[in-house]
Amino acid sequence: MLFYLYSSLGFIAAIMLQMGVFSRAALFSGTADVVLLFLAAWSLRQQQKYSWVLVVIFGLILSAISAAPALSLLIVYLSVFLAATRLQMGLWRSSLLSIFLLVFFGTFLAHGVYIAGLFARGVPISLTEAFTQIMLPSVLLNMLLTIPIHALVQEIFRNAAPIGTEI
Repeated sequence: MLFYLYSSLGFIAAIMLQMGVFSRAALFSGTADVVLLFLAAWSLRQQQKYSWVLVVIFGLILSAISAAPALSLLIVYLSVFLAATRLQMGLWRSSLLSIFLLVFFGTFLAHGVYIAGLFARGVPISLTEAFTQIMLPSVLLNMLLTIPIHALVQEIFRNAAPIGTEI
């Protein structure tokens, strides 16, 4: 039960940091996605049975309050969560390498889904400009923040639910 409480508080803190601080700190037009970073670190740490429900709930909440195309955040966050669970089951036991891989491809997936949503709405956007002005700076900012977020999540959840416990 403590794991779900810490998870909910962590998601809420990540949402608040994303909307209050990191959405204003932009490099060109790219910003860091703290919720994606928290989700990647949290997904590699968790082993509870119904954790995907939290991802769906918070993905729906973020889809409702975000300016991103409808349900795009839910698709991205659920994809990152499922990729993290596959990485846990596979041969990759190094969580730091796993989180870098998740964040790198998760950022490109997120921006690809956003751009596809904008194309569906009829917004004209140049792919080269989107790649150089939005995607690459976002990847750089996410990679810079990956290690601190990963360390923070690992330390918080080390006491909440030790690895190997099943709730």
